[in-house]
Amino acid sequence: MDMQHDVFAEQTYGRAALRKLSPVPENFRLYSAGWLGKRPEDWHEMEVTGAEFRIAKSGPNKGKLSILVPGTKRTVRVTKAEMRAAERQGKSVLGKVLRQRQVR
Repeated sequence: MDMQHDVFAEQTYGRAALRKLSPVPENFRLYSAGWLGKRPEDWHEMEVTGAEFRIAKSGPNKGKLSILVPGTKRTVRVTKAEMRAAERQGKSVLGKVLRQRQVR
């Protein structure tokens, strides 16, 4: 799988998670997210996980950003209130994180 495009970062929970995790390296990608709680009425926060990835040097994914760098995994919990705040801020949060990645 190619992690070049950070799909999770475009979601409200992803923007909120990246805000809590920042600063992050250029190749940091969110790759897992899920509600905490057994039933929808218990869903008040999400757990979001990301890590730094590197480009594969050989094999079927050669040239793709697909290898998780050991020791770079980070997990954060994001509340509904934080997601609403990220939604209000819209793309400005995503733009800031992407600009930070380019500086590193």
